[in-house]
Amino acid sequence: MNEVAKLYQLVVNRELAKSKNEVLDVVRIKKKLLAFLQSVSELGEIAHIYTFWEDDSTIHRNELLDAYTSGMTMLMSVAFDMRIDEIKKYEEIPDRNDLVDLLLKIDEDIIILKNSFKPIDLENALNDYFHLGFLFGFSIDEIINQLS
Repeated sequence: MNEVAKLYQLVVNRELAKSKNEVLDVVRIKKKLLAFLQSVSELGEIAHIYTFWEDDSTIHRNELLDAYTSGMTMLMSVAFDMRIDEIKKYEEIPDRNDLVDLLLKIDEDIIILKNSFKPIDLENALNDYFHLGFLFGFSIDEIINQLS
């Protein structure tokens, strides 16, 4: 999935402009993971996945895309802080098509990552987050264009 590598490079370029050769900052990473989880919760609300009191309101696709790419930027920023050089170029499509299950799985991925700081756990979270975007109907090109 070459597009994912391009997307990650955009985030790396932004992060390089902010920081210079800092030591791995676990506290900062944990705060970013917490901010990412907040973004995921916001997505669930904007997409009306669990907003029981707003059944009649319209889902605004641009607002959803903005919130989604905000979360993507945060997750890729975590990858940068973990000093991950490259994101794998292939995609594993999770077998979850239920949005509630997928949101919960992303939360689980982040808890696992918080405890392990392993690159494979970050990539699992990225895979599930990309899958969420695809279920929302976003294409990889749309995501990249939004972040560019």
